[in-house]
Amino acid sequence: MTDDRPSLGTLVAGITAEFSALVRGEIALAKAEMRESAKAGAAGAILFVIAGVLLAMVWLLVTWAVVYVLVEVADLPTWASFLIVAGFYLVVAIILGAVGAFRLKKARGPEQAKAELERTKQIMESLPPNMPPVPDEVRHPTKDTSKA
Repeated sequence: MTDDRPSLGTLVAGITAEFSALVRGEIALAKAEMRESAKAGAAGAILFVIAGVLLAMVWLLVTWAVVYVLVEVADLPTWASFLIVAGFYLVVAIILGAVGAFRLKKARGPEQAKAELERTKQIMESLPPNMPPVPDEVRHPTKDTSKA
């Protein structure tokens, strides 16, 4: 009497192979999502750097040139000219900082990988105890395995 069911070793090998493939797939998905999220985060960080450079330039370069234009053209006191120019660049820096913060909020973690991991966990928990996955040779009986 021959038993057509797979042996215990075949079942264990099937479980191991399927679990390894599942873990590799989920790791690849998480890596891809993290790469995409890092790109979005980098764009927001670059805008923050630009805002910082603009704030430094407020005091070092533009202030001196525009202040003297305001003193000459608008006949303002020097201190008032400095405050007007500094206020303008402060507004520009705030706008760039807000856009940078918006971009950083778009950066997310590996949400799809987390969802797939949770789905896999639920599937594994719903299986009855001692119920291994069916190996390929049992799943696809049309394959000719007698040529070995």
